[in-house]
Amino acid sequence: MTTTPSTRTRHFGRAALALVAAAALLGAASAQDTKLNFEPVGGVVGQAVTARAVGLEPGATYDLVWTSAAAAWNVADGEFYGITSEDTRTVLGRLTADAAGAATVGFTVPEDYGYVHNVFVERAGEQVARQGFVVAPALTISPAAGPPGTPITVTLTGVGYRFWESVWHLLYDGAHTGWLSAVTTNGTATAVIPATGGVGAHTLQVLSGTHPVPYLNQQQAPIYNPQVPTVLGAVFEVTDGPAATWPGPAEQQLPRVPGGQARDTGAALTADYLSGPVGSPITLTGVGFPAGAGVDIAWTAVRGNRLSGKGWEEVVEPLGTATVGADGTFTFRLATPDDLGGTHRFSATSGGVSADLDYVVTASIAAAPTGPVAPGADIVVTIKGVGWTETANIYTLLIDNGYVGYGCGFNSRGDVTIHLKAPGARGVHFLSLYPAIYQGDLLGPGSPPDTATANATYLQVPMLNWRDHPGEEIPAFQLAFEVR
Repeated sequence: MTTTPSTRTRHFGRAALALVAAAALLGAASAQDTKLNFEPVGGVVGQAVTARAVGLEPGATYDLVWTSAAAAWNVADGEFYGITSEDTRTVLGRLTADAAGAATVGFTVPEDYGYVHNVFVERAGEQVARQGFVVAPALTISPAAGPPGTPITVTLTGVGYRFWESVWHLLYDGAHTGWLSAVTTNGTATAVIPATGGVGAHTLQVLSGTHPVPYLNQQQAPIYNPQVPTVLGAVFEVTDGPAATWPGPAEQQLPRVPGGQARDTGAALTADYLSGPVGSPITLTGVGFPAGAGVDIAWTAVRGNRLSGKGWEEVVEPLGTATVGADGTFTFRLATPDDLGGTHRFSATSGGVSADLDYVVTASIAAAPTGPVAPGADIVVTIKGVGWTETANIYTLLIDNGYVGYGCGFNSRGDVTIHLKAPGARGVHFLSLYPAIYQGDLLGPGSPPDTATANATYLQVPMLNWRDHPGEEIPAFQLAFEVR
């Protein structure tokens, strides 16, 4: 026999009804259940909402409490473990019940994660009513028109953090561009992409799906929420005129982090910078070393790969020697080694005296097409400083906002050299490079048992909101070239 859920109806006998009536006459608690409702029942970030509660104690004041989460990526020792979250509570407003036990308060949908949030009416720590409110994703682009190459800022609010709610894919003219994530940006994903294609209208659309590609029939999925749209879209008009220019590759690198001062006592090693791309100059300074002694300068690095079965190990590579002055100091100048991206450790050793210092190699573009190329001609892109961890060892590449593939830099010591053919259409084209998560366990709120399957993964997908990338800070690059 098939059963369906139903709402329980309470049946009262005459005695029960008499007791309820007497309680009402005596000013006891209202016979009406305490309830909370919203108008509208769901909405997008920034939308005005009215909350109405009934069945409250007349004259009493209550808090309207919004619950959400503080979500974060779960990364440890170079490995990726999905998402973690902790519950949060925010008071949206206060309700004071009238003589009939009803209260109304307005609020604005907070900039927060999308999908269902529990909202409570509370007094003195006691929850007297609860209702769910759905924050629906909303898509905007700016500007709406411009010549080829115009930077288009794509903003998607209301992105979720739970497993099946955290992945929204961007498509440009039907081509898969990448993933708009918002785990560490509180539900708001922002990406800046170049306008590509010929003069005329071009469609941008976002579709959800915790998969390598969009899930196209969400409305037929068992996890479908009818208050969440299955697709959102916007139109950009490419206008005639010279292509917009972007900053050069060097200007798109991460800024270098300046170094600090040595401690007052004991041996110490400092640098003028604590990060930089391959080839950038570094000046190391040591203090507290034996006067007149030689100092061995070395550098730690990781060697190996994930494919051979032999694994990897940390090695120490010599960089040179320095001589300590009479005051116990030395200076050693070098270029940032051509090595894997991420954290390395400089060491300075003289007999039994040593000091070390962490230094981060950041990504940079070493080669890219610059002058005009013929249709179908060879083009080469080289990225330096690609990392080795599960979150840093690949860069994904797009041509004209269409995802092509990725390159890995682990086995090649941070060097990713990509060979491609130029598009056939004449005009300005764009190569876009974004970080991604190579592999890991996709654990966290709402995730499938054990870990995700191949049909439920957001691995190796371009992270268009690259500031949300887990683990290391890894920039995106936009490179323009002309075909003629």
